[in-house]
Amino acid sequence: MSRVNKSGRTAAAGKKRQARRTGARGGSVTKTKSSGRAKAKLVPAKEREVQFRVRELNAQQKCGAGTSVERLFRVDETVDGAAKAHLVFLDRRHGWYCEHGVECPAVRQARRIGEPNRHHNGRTHNGGMRA
Repeated sequence: MSRVNKSGRTAAAGKKRQARRTGARGGSVTKTKSSGRAKAKLVPAKEREVQFRVRELNAQQKCGAGTSVERLFRVDETVDGAAKAHLVFLDRRHGWYCEHGVECPAVRQARRIGEPNRHHNGRTHNGGMRA
């Protein structure tokens, strides 16, 4: 019976391990024969077809007269035939958000409709300010 060291391994196991090591240290040895199972080929995932349809709704009618919601959009997302509805709000206090969260992809689609000139920063093409 072999002695067990602090890591729980026997001394005989360490000798076997040292005997298997050949070549340069650091793993620069090239293998000629693969040991173990062959790796499965990675098949690229099929591209999902995602479509968005954005409609603007009346925020006062849906949310009430005293609401801080300025604009309201219904975004219908279709992914490979499966439909999902989103309500996207533009709120004075909270900004743009969806009922599913701020990071929902429907928010980006509604902002395209709701802010058509959002990339405009007030400067001309040569960097000067507009009059």
